[in-house]
Amino acid sequence: MESLKEKVTIISGGGLARAIAVVFAKYGAKLVLADNDMARAQTVVEDCKKAGLTSDDVFAVEVNNTKKDDIQNMFDKCIARFGRLDILVNNAGVGRLAPLPAKPPDVYDALLNANVKTQLSIAQLSVPYLKVTKGNIVNLATIVAEDPSSVCGVYGMTKAAVEMFTKTLALEMAEFGIRVNEVRPGVVHTSFYDGFGGGFSKNLQLLREAESAKHPMGRIANPEEVANAIAFLASDMASFITGNAIYVDGGRHCVGPGFAKRQKPQN
Repeated sequence: MESLKEKVTIISGGGLARAIAVVFAKYGAKLVLADNDMARAQTVVEDCKKAGLTSDDVFAVEVNNTKKDDIQNMFDKCIARFGRLDILVNNAGVGRLAPLPAKPPDVYDALLNANVKTQLSIAQLSVPYLKVTKGNIVNLATIVAEDPSSVCGVYGMTKAAVEMFTKTLALEMAEFGIRVNEVRPGVVHTSFYDGFGGGFSKNLQLLREAESAKHPMGRIANPEEVANAIAFLASDMASFITGNAIYVDGGRHCVGPGFAKRQKPQN
């Protein structure tokens, strides 16, 4: 994926952002890391330098992704530093778990704002810059956008919206040479995931075993595996791919989350 070298890339959000940024850094991309947590973002900047970038190649900008002025400021700083935008990795989003009947309206609104409105706003503001470079967008979705899972209802609904947003924007932007795709992970081992263990290693181990069993390959994903899929879609190797999704889920999309409860065939 040498075509990523020197490509100006904005990566929004936290979570998978570190793994994505480091993979892009290894390929020599120029990076803008947009996060609401500057301490976290600066740590990722240093990781990108260790991966081969210089201080001129990567910087962080503080962004509240729910504020249009903040988002525009992110693009302004990108253009001021690098003069163009080639790739947008739309990684901003949050997840909160609760059964649908118990989900408070304010939580629903928060998820809708973070996972749908934010990605849409960032993509909308990126279009004028991407038209110039015939660049591309990679959105972050999830397997629960299509596989119903207990306590993930609202989160899944918002990510299902991202699927339609990806396809529709790809259709509308094709004539301008802008590609729009998405990556759809299964469960990924991130700090967000670790939080579900409540700080107890035993709980985390039990959770890992339960989630691993839902994936036919018998484990959950590492962040770098998701980042590699994003890098592929953003590269020239995917030059005729748009409106598409890559599953990074160990085959879970083939069987659904109930796979773990099914009887396995005997050898």
